[in-house]
Amino acid sequence: MIKNTIRRVPGLKEVYRSLDNQYERDDFVTSQLREIPAKSVLLDAGCGSQRYRKYCGHLDYKAQDFGQYKTDQKKTIVSDSPAGDADYPYGRLDYVGNIWEIDEKAESFDAILCTEVLEHIAYPNETIREFSRLLKRGGTLILTAPANCLRHMDPYFFYSGFSDRWYEKVLVDSGFRMERLEPVGDYYRWLAVETARTAAANSIVAKLMLAPAFLYFFNKKKTSVSTDTLCMGYHVVARKK
Repeated sequence: MIKNTIRRVPGLKEVYRSLDNQYERDDFVTSQLREIPAKSVLLDAGCGSQRYRKYCGHLDYKAQDFGQYKTDQKKTIVSDSPAGDADYPYGRLDYVGNIWEIDEKAESFDAILCTEVLEHIAYPNETIREFSRLLKRGGTLILTAPANCLRHMDPYFFYSGFSDRWYEKVLVDSGFRMERLEPVGDYYRWLAVETARTAAANSIVAKLMLAPAFLYFFNKKKTSVSTDTLCMGYHVVARKK
């Protein structure tokens, strides 16, 4: 109801979009997918509900996931109850199993897409090395992951995020050349989002008390210092050497 109301009010729609980095992520991923040559073989690793499959009509799309998540098992402050009783809606999977040991021969894919998955993997470094094994030389790796986040998809929640230094070290050591490493948001936008999230999950008194803090953080100008201090996540493109 709140989301629908916001989307109908002029001006508030833009505010809402700026607080939900899913919009920015969708723009990034779809633009990268469009750049992959037609008929290339793409692996959507940790594909989940296959959000981006509809943008891969020009590609030979392959889906991988372990397929075991059903619903959240732990409550959080901003969620009164687990996600629900219905099982998570996986699509058809071509590969079922651990993402760090996919049953396919080396250099089978022209591109690999992995979005918001690394925090749910117990072995992220091994996963990057597996991507390197599976990609052809010159192949493209498209990654997104949080730099910090709240618990979600429990019990498969192992990391709250990854820094830019992690990508620079682990991808290069795994045989990749970094092409893009873009931060999403900054320290002040993160504070604005969490203030709004806290307000939404609490009483009208809390909402009124937190409104000035939200407006202050929301209107703070992003700088290189505020971005380096903390951001919401990273969008990455890397090329296998």
